[in-house]
Amino acid sequence: MTQSVVKQFHAALIHLLSEKGRGAQTHLAKDQKIDRGYLNAIIKQRRPGSDKIREKIADHFNLSFEEMQSLGRRILSGEIVSTSEINRTPDVPLSNPHHAGQTTDLSDCDDCRKQKMAESSIPDKILQVTGILNSDNGYADLMSDFIGAVHARINTKTENGELANRLNEIDARLTILEKMLTGKI
Repeated sequence: MTQSVVKQFHAALIHLLSEKGRGAQTHLAKDQKIDRGYLNAIIKQRRPGSDKIREKIADHFNLSFEEMQSLGRRILSGEIVSTSEINRTPDVPLSNPHHAGQTTDLSDCDDCRKQKMAESSIPDKILQVTGILNSDNGYADLMSDFIGAVHARINTKTENGELANRLNEIDARLTILEKMLTGKI
């Protein structure tokens, strides 16, 4: 397989995932039963992906492998501008400059944080994260690892909650069985 085929497929994959938005990678992995780490390695271009996996990915987007390649060629030629390029985040200052008339009293900090949170919408944060993930510096890997760790923690909490519920159900059934065996029911 030539490098251009890998690049074409990758360009199409990134474009389609960015069009789908938040959670698209996780949904793809679950829907097609692809290991999330393996899928992430394909997305990060650490692995090209097997033919079988690339077929599964194309199928997820209701495309054939050839259609994915065609889309990738069009993206790489500039015919289709990648969503990630459209949404490339400009450098965002870490803090707002001090404006005349603003107080420097630290008691207003909570209000300032709340106001900044309201000004920073979730789509803006997604654009910032996308900008970091698309960068060619060490921050992209750091952000990817951080997102993976947070996602794993959330999934672990969900799975633990489900397991706790299941254990409670089993415990209730055992209690009923014990009562039946001792003749209390």
